[in-house]
This record gives sequence, structure tokens and C-alpha cells, in this order.
Amino acid sequence: MQYETLCREAMMQRNIRDMQPHPMWLFEENYMMLRKLFPDFTPGAWLLSAVDECNAINVSIQRCGPYTSSVLLYVPIGEDGQLLRPLTFEVRVYDDARVAEAHAYQNCRNIPPTYAASAVKGFVRDERRQTNRFLHEVLRFFLDRKYAISYLADAV
Repeated sequence: MQYETLCREAMMQRNIRDMQPHPMWLFEENYMMLRKLFPDFTPGAWLLSAVDECNAINVSIQRCGPYTSSVLLYVPIGEDGQLLRPLTFEVRVYDDARVAEAHAYQNCRNIPPTYAASAVKGFVRDERRQTNRFLHEVLRFFLDRKYAISYLADAV
């Protein structure tokens, strides 16, 4: 009787695990959305603005290599004079693996991985995943709306 219960629980856990998306889906979708928003990845500064809204992202493509690119996203929030700090993401784009990962957020350059996050004070266990999920939501916001892209200047 106890053996049957254990087998049934193991089968249920395996079914739940099979229904969950692949662990890299978030990074793969971030890559696809960035490439859809910016099909031509050339170094420089770009402005991505939602048409008929006051939302915009300043994008600086800093380095473009054959396999890896570095992108800085700057999202101003609120009006001038408000105390809200703008969102900043530093994203590393891996063209060979077709993934994009936010490796820095709000000037925090060392977001610890899951296995080390509990030992670092001020971080939750899945801090890196939450940061990439937030990047996903910001990119999805612009893809779901009409947007315009304009070239600003060379990246600094």
C-alpha cells in the first residue's frame, strides 16, 4: 500500500515537471524580443518609443562581437522632478546560444546566482531570475504596442 502511494506521488511530480516550461525559456524569449525590436545590432545609441504614449527606452548597444553583444537599457520613469530612479538593465546577448541575460540591474553589477544568493545579504534566492523576468515584461510592453526606433548617436 505504501509503495503504491509513493509511486503515485512520483508520477504526479513527474507530470508537473513535464508541464513546466524549459528552464531557459525566459532567456530565449528575451533574446527573440530584443532581436525583434532591434533587427540590426550595430553599436550606437537608440531610442525606442511607444507611439501615442510617453514611454521610451534609451538603448545603447555597447559592444558587438561575433558571439556576444552588450546592451544597456535605460527606462526613465515618471516626470522631471519626481524622486523615481530610472530603470537600468545591462544585458548580455549571446548570439551563438540565442539567449539574452540581464546581468546587472539598477547599478547592481553582481546579482548572485541561485546557489549563492542565500549567502549574500539583501538578495532573494531567485534574484537573477526575477530581474530577467522584469526585463521580459519591459520588452513585452514595447512589443505589444506600436513603437518607433530612432538612432541617437554613437555609444559612449
